[in-house]
Amino acid sequence: MIRRFFHRYGFGIQSPWAYSLVRNVLFESLGYYAFDDLRQRYPNLSPKERKRNEQLFRIVNHFKPKSVEMIGNPDEATKDYLHASLSTFHSPLLYYIAPSAQSIPTAFPDGTVIVADDIRKSNTNIWEQLLNCPQATAIFEMGYRGMLVFDPKRVRQVYML
Repeated sequence: MIRRFFHRYGFGIQSPWAYSLVRNVLFESLGYYAFDDLRQRYPNLSPKERKRNEQLFRIVNHFKPKSVEMIGNPDEATKDYLHASLSTFHSPLLYYIAPSAQSIPTAFPDGTVIVADDIRKSNTNIWEQLLNCPQATAIFEMGYRGMLVFDPKRVRQVYML
């Protein structure tokens, strides 16, 4: 528990890339350009759901994937948050694994980013499969959500946030 608290805001992370990702993307508190429109479109989201969806938006906005592949059945608000900042600038692929997903692909190309929700309950088996994938080099565990980055230039590291 202390290790999780210590790394929560990036403190103790030695990699500049990972520190910047934790501070400026995963746990950023400032608003983004599309948040007001999305809040008006989905006024009934709980604060917890809104916070999680805004984090997904920031992840997509940071990695700028051409497409987001959804595995499982996310709700409509989550889909809109995921697609609000899609770009054609870069080529990574982003997979979003919704709660209660049934299966995942077995191979992932370099540059892939995977975000899995509910890794401690309904997606425990899928998360374990992903952790055993040797190509995953940066693994971020955030309690309810996990994120993997497949980048062969990086040394494998697990961050408990």
